Amino acid sequence: MKRIITSFGAFRTGDDIADAVSRYALMLAKRHDTDVVDIPFVEEDGTEQRIELRIGWLVDIGLVADPPERWEMQEPTTVEDLNARIAILERDHAFSAAWTRSWSFWEHEI
Repeated sequence: MKRIITSFGAFRTGDDIADAVSRYALMLAKRHDTDVVDIPFVEEDGTEQRIELRIGWLVDIGLVADPPERWEMQEPTTVEDLNARIAILERDHAFSAAWTRSWSFWEHEI
């Protein structure tokens, strides 16, 4: 399990879900874009909930690995949806911000 850390809370979810959210957030940030993702998470008391997170450009998130547990939260449809969104951005290769602001693309390889 991993925690997605945001400015307004931490949300414990499965490794695959957290990793997909992180990859998608990075792709969006590179495009100066944002999106909202709906993901499952586990409350401290063990109840499962859902949250809609805004991710991408100018939205800080981080991932922290939690100690191993007996079970791992899995939701293949959420991971598939996030991976499909990532694939669309990878195929597009277009950036929404103008190249005149090239300072913000320091990590982009041409």
